[in-house]
Amino acid sequence: MRTLFETTTQARTRWGEHAASTIWDASIVKVILGGASASKDLQELSLLIGERDEASDTVTITDYGARSLQRSLRRVSIMPPERIRTMPFGTGLVMLRSAPPIITRLRPWNPG
Repeated sequence: MRTLFETTTQARTRWGEHAASTIWDASIVKVILGGASASKDLQELSLLIGERDEASDTVTITDYGARSLQRSLRRVSIMPPERIRTMPFGTGLVMLRSAPPIITRLRPWNPG
């Protein structure tokens, strides 16, 4: 079965919270486009995509010219909500059940 909706809010309105969640969870392929404005949905997508380690280096120089390097790691969102929301027209975020998210360019579809 193919179910198309522009926002999860549309799905919740049409089928209710529980059914919309079931449809979303059961979807094998999800294609997300930019422009969404529901912050809760964007935050959930960002969490679903995951996080990565980001390294930062700090160099300290003492009064006597000695240097020390400190490297720290922090977890950052791979795709923060604002990046998902502002994806350019023609760009889609494809999420498959068993693969990392894919950012792709979409082509116009002409039924023929």
